[in-house]
Amino acid sequence: MAFVDLTGVDDWVHTVNALPNLVVLILQRCRLTAPSALLHHNLTVLEELDLSDNSFNTLGVPNFFWDLTSLKSLSLLDCGLSGPFPDELGNLTLLETFRIAYNNFKGMIPGTLHNMCNLRSLQLGYNNIGADISEVIERIPKCSWRNLQELSLAYANITGEALTFVSNLTSLRKFDVSDNQLSGSVPVEIGTLTNLTVLDLGNNNLSGVISEDHLAGLMNLKLIDLSNNYLEFTIGSRWVPQFNLVWASLSSCHLGPQFPNWFRRQESINYLDISNTGLLGRIPDWFWTTFSHAGSLDISLNQLSGDLPLSLEFMSVVILSMQSNILTGLIPKLPRTIEVLDISRNSLSGFVPNFQAPQLQVAVLFSNSITGTIRTLVCRSPELRVLDLSNNFLSAELPNCGRKELKQRNPFTNNSSRVNSTSSFTSKITTLLLRNNCLSSRFPLFTQQCPNLIFLDLTQNKFTGELPGWINEAMPHLVMLRLRSNYFSGHIPNAMMELHNIRILDLSNNNFSGAIPGSLQNLKALIGTGNGTQFENPFEETYYGNFGLADRGQYNDSLSVVIKGQVLEYSKNTIYLMSIDLSCNSLTGEIPEELSFLAGLVSLNLSSNLLSGNIPYKIGKLRSLESLDLSKNTLGGGIPQSLTDLTYLSYLNLSYNKLSGRIPSGHQLDILKADDPASMYIGNPGLCGHPIPRECPGPPRDLSTNNDLESWRKHGLSQMDFLLGLITGFVASAWMVFCGLLFMKRWRYAYFGLLDELYDRLFVISVVTWRKWFRSTDVN
Repeated sequence: MAFVDLTGVDDWVHTVNALPNLVVLILQRCRLTAPSALLHHNLTVLEELDLSDNSFNTLGVPNFFWDLTSLKSLSLLDCGLSGPFPDELGNLTLLETFRIAYNNFKGMIPGTLHNMCNLRSLQLGYNNIGADISEVIERIPKCSWRNLQELSLAYANITGEALTFVSNLTSLRKFDVSDNQLSGSVPVEIGTLTNLTVLDLGNNNLSGVISEDHLAGLMNLKLIDLSNNYLEFTIGSRWVPQFNLVWASLSSCHLGPQFPNWFRRQESINYLDISNTGLLGRIPDWFWTTFSHAGSLDISLNQLSGDLPLSLEFMSVVILSMQSNILTGLIPKLPRTIEVLDISRNSLSGFVPNFQAPQLQVAVLFSNSITGTIRTLVCRSPELRVLDLSNNFLSAELPNCGRKELKQRNPFTNNSSRVNSTSSFTSKITTLLLRNNCLSSRFPLFTQQCPNLIFLDLTQNKFTGELPGWINEAMPHLVMLRLRSNYFSGHIPNAMMELHNIRILDLSNNNFSGAIPGSLQNLKALIGTGNGTQFENPFEETYYGNFGLADRGQYNDSLSVVIKGQVLEYSKNTIYLMSIDLSCNSLTGEIPEELSFLAGLVSLNLSSNLLSGNIPYKIGKLRSLESLDLSKNTLGGGIPQSLTDLTYLSYLNLSYNKLSGRIPSGHQLDILKADDPASMYIGNPGLCGHPIPRECPGPPRDLSTNNDLESWRKHGLSQMDFLLGLITGFVASAWMVFCGLLFMKRWRYAYFGLLDELYDRLFVISVVTWRKWFRSTDVN
């Protein structure tokens, strides 16, 4: 009943227990709940039990299956079992196959296993055993050594260097101790295992040499993985192996400098990885024919040189990686089967005529010398998802597949908001990276045919003209839009603010003019209210297929990003930058108040423009901001005190503006640029206070006395508001006095008595003064 959804069947153990004659029970991946306890079980003849891939997520002990002493095969792969390995394992003396890998068991396997003399297959990997390999082997029953055919201890946190024990496992067919911390050399005795078909020692710290003696007796070997160790092959060019490999992963071993001649007879290879193995010189002609039926070939990170064959159409390869070599010439005609091509970081100059790859999904060609047109690559690869042609010498316009060139009559103004739908061609491209080429013309119309586009990078080209108003309609899923260092001009379209998923918007170093569009609150991803669209990081491009999970593309590359006052290289973390860069343009007007809605913004750069007005008072709401650059504008007024609320701020530049008043202090502002804090404010003669030398007159004042009337008007502190508050306070006070006199007799007597006394005093003073004045007049 494998793969049958049994969700909600809570009493499945008792149901099964009612079948006393059951011999085989397979419930793999049935979404079963954790097994309940059985006081007495009736499964006395059960020989095979497979409960793999069910998320029990419970302790390994107690569980009913440890009491099934009749079992010959027990599979509990990836069941979420935890705790120590149960001592009850010793009850299963008839076990031949025991598979308990991919769980959360911790600690040494119990010594009670010594009675399992019938073991044929033992899989304990992907648990945290955490011991020396010699101790682990001592716990495997010696009575089963001569019968053991499979031993898997991969990814089990095992250390040590004693591997000579393998010579005692004479029946061994599969030996896997990969992804541990094993050290030392590979024992030559491993070559005596004539039945061995799988040898996996990859991802350890093994060192030393691999000679012909290590491999001579392995006549049945089909899979070998020695990758990511420190091993050196010393095999003569005339040696002929007796095995015929299907899978070989030798990445980071030293095979060179000559191409290994013993590979020439491995015509059954389906997967070959000899990347970073020190190979020099030309790729031998026999390489392409010998491995013509291979599905995955990786010869990257070597120093292989020369031209490639003009045609590889006769091959069946699906994944071909040749990046970081010294290959020259043209990119050949590819096999019709190819889906992933990574040939970046070479010196290739272009494509052969009639280039086509109908199944190609990922084309990573950055850092070559490619010139000419890419029409055949783009228009004849309908399955293409990722295209990276950065750092080449492309100069022609991007093609418009499936139609004639669109009319150039005013299609780029903001009025042309609708996407031209005359083309029958629709591209599946999600990532288009074309930075650092010589591409010209206006904004590429080809992008109208890319409704799935997520990452678009046209940085450092020669594009001109205005941005079209259809960007948000043609590419609604854009996450990254980089147009840096081109010759774009005109206003930034309001439609740009409808890119709800945009995280990285870089329009810097162009000729844009006019005001920054409002409606910034529509940039939902930067606000933090995006719809959670899932997308693949272009720096973690991966391929899922028959050959497992493979890294492809820009995982070894980076993007140059101007942030925190310097050019920094970002790789896979670029998409988390959450930035807007509009610097080095001719933008005018004020900074929109809606900017304060972008609570997820990490970097904001509006420097080197013609912006005026005040810094938004609510800029302190950008609580995620780490870098803020507003320098080289004509901003005026005071610096908002709310800047002190930016507790993550690590870079600030407000220099060369017309700011005035006291510089606010507190929190992050007091520790920024500790070596030269005054440089953040230089070029603003109206500023005063720490950290610049000019002192402010009088004691520190709050915002209401520092900012001018215009700032008051903007932020709800106008003169009308002040007068209205004054009148309200006067009326409220008068009513308090009136009510007190009305209801409190004692207050009334005191109040009117005080008035009478005050009246009498004033009367006496006035009479005396009058008489004195007239008396002095009469005397004169």
